[in-house]
Amino acid sequence: MFGLRKAEYIWMIDESGLSPWRKVWLGLLKRLSIMVECVSKQYVLSYASALTYNTLLAAVPVLAIVFAVARGFGFDEFVELRLRESLDQSPELADIVLGFVDSYLQHTRGGVFIGVGLVFLLYSLVTLTSNIEMAFNAIWHVGNSRNIYRRIADYLSVFLLLPFAIIILSGFNIFLISFRSILPDYQFVSNTVEHIVQFLPLGVACVAFILLYKFMPNTRVQFRHTVWPGVTAGVLFMGVEYLYIHYQIKISSYNAIYGSFAALPLFMIWLQLSWSICLLGGLLCYANQNVEYYAVERASYDLSRRQRDTLILLLVSRICKHFVSGLTPYTERTLAKEVRLPETVVRMLLSDLVGMGIIAETRLECDEYMHYLPAMDVNRITVQSVVRMLDKYGSESLRGTWHTDVPELETIRCLRYDGRDALLKDI
Repeated sequence: MFGLRKAEYIWMIDESGLSPWRKVWLGLLKRLSIMVECVSKQYVLSYASALTYNTLLAAVPVLAIVFAVARGFGFDEFVELRLRESLDQSPELADIVLGFVDSYLQHTRGGVFIGVGLVFLLYSLVTLTSNIEMAFNAIWHVGNSRNIYRRIADYLSVFLLLPFAIIILSGFNIFLISFRSILPDYQFVSNTVEHIVQFLPLGVACVAFILLYKFMPNTRVQFRHTVWPGVTAGVLFMGVEYLYIHYQIKISSYNAIYGSFAALPLFMIWLQLSWSICLLGGLLCYANQNVEYYAVERASYDLSRRQRDTLILLLVSRICKHFVSGLTPYTERTLAKEVRLPETVVRMLLSDLVGMGIIAETRLECDEYMHYLPAMDVNRITVQSVVRMLDKYGSESLRGTWHTDVPELETIRCLRYDGRDALLKDI
């Protein structure tokens, strides 16, 4: 981990006089510094542990959906074969998983447990995806998640399309294998198809991570900043999966400790590592998009009260002038660009302004991003009125009666807000 002086020094380097290679290395160093700081402050690995538990809870319902759709298209045997190939070193785990899936589908078809099964299915999927979104929102410093209706619509559409995507990819894989067997004499074509079949899962994993980093956070993520994090996470994920599949049989110590249940802790370790890779890739994506403004963002966490109030007044002034001019309301992105502040800083200040009732959030037609308008008459929004609202923002009452016997409290309150001064030792 970088020392404090080194971490501060890299943000003060003037890049104008550096060579291209030095700029590249400095950019990588800055991104690594952002990731290290975020991991130490945001408990990212704790989110990975929570997602591991949620994945175990949702694994059977998700596989049940996949197998149900696959049976409708006649691909269930192929999907089962691929699952057993993935767990070929742990056939007991594959039997347990497939037994759970068959039991789940049989109870659902029986009609007696269909209500409970659907409720559990919905709860498992929404909980898993909500926690994924929560983890990514924490990485991007987003305070607001999608509303419950949008979550259900978006998440269920993803999980309903997932089986079709798996079936299409499986069919494409079968087609490539059949095509290679038809042309055995054409070495170049046969080798090319073989390489495509081998690297197809890697490509699918990279695309999946790129789409996850682009659409899962409840904020605007630029596509160009998701490519390399997605590819990196995809490669690491496939590498961990390869080690899990091909080398778990060599870890004999777990067999001695857990016996027939040895596959379960290894599976959980694999899930933990996979989610850690996923979230670290999200941090790299965040670092890519915010590396230019991160020095300002780091300083914003230690803003003085005066500087914070000044920035809030600046934002309110721009929003009011924009509203009076009849222009399209600001989004946090357009407002951050105009006042030249990081989006995370603007987002934090806008959240406070919405909580105080000075501005309001609204969503325009055909636009998924929040826009901001004055929440009161602009002719009543003055500098002093906003400052007074900032002073009163939050709770001013504490539970209990601990302060009722403190006579100085009312005197201090009057001195604080009347502009008078006095020595504290004389109060």
